[in-house]
Amino acid sequence: MKIFRRILLVMTIFLSSLIFVNEVYAASASFSVSSSSRSVIVGNTFKVTITLSSSSSLGSWEFDVKYDTSKLSLISSTLESSNHSVGVVDNSKTKSKSYTLTFKAKASGTAKIYVDNSLVYGYDENVMKASEGSVSVNVMTQEEVEASYSSDNTLKSLTVSDYNLEPKFDKNTLEYSLEVENDVREISVSAKANDSKADVDGTGKHTLEEGNNKITIRVTAENGNVKNYVINVLVKELDLIKVEVDGKEYTVVRKIEDLDIPTTFTTTTTILENEEIPSFESSITGYKLIALKDEEGNIEFFIYNEGEYILYEERVFNGVKLYLTEPDENDIPEGYKLSEVSIGGVATVAYINDNGYPLVYGVNVETGKSNWYSYDEEEMTLQRYTKEVIKEGTLGNKSILVICVLGVISLIQLLFIILINTKMRKKIQ
Repeated sequence: MKIFRRILLVMTIFLSSLIFVNEVYAASASFSVSSSSRSVIVGNTFKVTITLSSSSSLGSWEFDVKYDTSKLSLISSTLESSNHSVGVVDNSKTKSKSYTLTFKAKASGTAKIYVDNSLVYGYDENVMKASEGSVSVNVMTQEEVEASYSSDNTLKSLTVSDYNLEPKFDKNTLEYSLEVENDVREISVSAKANDSKADVDGTGKHTLEEGNNKITIRVTAENGNVKNYVINVLVKELDLIKVEVDGKEYTVVRKIEDLDIPTTFTTTTTILENEEIPSFESSITGYKLIALKDEEGNIEFFIYNEGEYILYEERVFNGVKLYLTEPDENDIPEGYKLSEVSIGGVATVAYINDNGYPLVYGVNVETGKSNWYSYDEEEMTLQRYTKEVIKEGTLGNKSILVICVLGVISLIQLLFIILINTKMRKKIQ
């Protein structure tokens, strides 16, 4: 009995040793399965690569590729037969072989693609132990994809180099402010999105101008939702120069970059309160202009002359640019009275009489000459007027007198001729 037990123990140890040696030293192979995309939208295609590899030389193999046919359809394959492979090599150098399959996603869900029923032989014709790989692809509809996008469009941080924002940054606070000295012309803004999938625009260096500067940081979430963070940067202005015109308070405009300067004027400077400020001169009219801003922020040009300011406004009438001024009282045409009429939809100081053609007086800013101009309201045209001009359908008082005198003379001549003819007839008879 003891001998039988010893024999059984020896056989058990021997068989165990054989199994152990087989596990350590037997040739093996493996199948790897990879996808060009792990998430696919219904209707789109993707590629799957299947690779058989071994540290030893391959001889032949056979395997199937299986997949969820309810969610995927096979479009093309480099396998020997659709989704089935039978391969044989003719040399001892082959240690790997790859295949490519193209699938089209047709229904949402998780679809598994895997190797099954594999049998692999080495070049020595011994069976290899093969591990069968797989890959899973998440198939979604476009609606499901969009619904899965993040809607987080907030910032995690917002800073301006060398300055502190007011109030302190909070992702739910959308507007901030800071103030810098007059000589600061650039700041650098940094911001980081709360969600790594969100895009942030508006960071980096920003050029500043005197006054308020609005900097917008735009955050776009993965789903397209946008949130704007605004930083109002106030560049301190120099001490304001204030003037009063006709009882209204203005400040002198130093910043001229955004001004629409009249075409016949050039930029120069003028000394006001011991400071050199920008002004504009016309060599044609001799006017010097200074830009003034009222309390509502409206900017207008004024003619400046030794501390006096007169509003300057150019008017364009069918191509003629005029600066309307007041004429000398002695130069007002006879019979015309001061009034206000609408010219081009703008209330305009003019002079009118009974003929219906209002007159305006102004300086042609392109020639520098002052003159009267007659406005035709029906045709909306302007033409230069002189006292000798007679409008169609109208006559001046002097013209009427001349016509009357000429008519009387003609009548006397006619009567004289009739009288002579009558006397001559009597003599003949």
